[in-house]
Amino acid sequence: MAAGGLKWSAPNIVAEGMNQKGLVVGLSRRATCEKMECMKRVCCLLPLAIALLLQACASVKSTEMFYTPKTNVFYAPKGKDFIIPLMNEKPGRPYAEIGRFAFQTDLGYPFLYKALEHNARRVGADAILVKESRSWSIPSWYTVPPSLGWVPVGGWYGGGCGGWYGGAAAVPVYYPGYSGVNYRNFTGIDARMIVFKP
Repeated sequence: MAAGGLKWSAPNIVAEGMNQKGLVVGLSRRATCEKMECMKRVCCLLPLAIALLLQACASVKSTEMFYTPKTNVFYAPKGKDFIIPLMNEKPGRPYAEIGRFAFQTDLGYPFLYKALEHNARRVGADAILVKESRSWSIPSWYTVPPSLGWVPVGGWYGGGCGGWYGGAAAVPVYYPGYSGVNYRNFTGIDARMIVFKP
């Protein structure tokens, strides 16, 4: 016997109000809505959590494989304090292309810019000349299957996902499934690493 004289119920307790299939019709609409809303939030936040985790684990050093040199001449790497301009038009002074960096990612523009800067510094580029830059999205469909849950009857309801239920009995409730779509966003760039001629 729990505090307050309430008896904790087990899922196999049978209560009145059940139909022939063992499903409750019209009972505890609030509990049903709360569970469905919680499931929707989880499904929507899951791709974001995965993206953040990947971004935290990703390293700009791994993007070095996307750089292709165009010369055998070695240029000393630039220091961290050296400012490397990002240009979308040819500079007004003589220059030479020393390599190409073509890369696409779903980690967002900030990561793409860090990758550009990292590769430009390590190959000794004076500037980055962007030839093409674009963004696009790819849809990803998901489906949450229907499920059967339990709702207390005759007592109090703790509420929330994973909350405690108290009562004299528990009845099954059917939660319908649903489908939705998330979008995976990509950013790609085709750039040239350049050095200025004296």
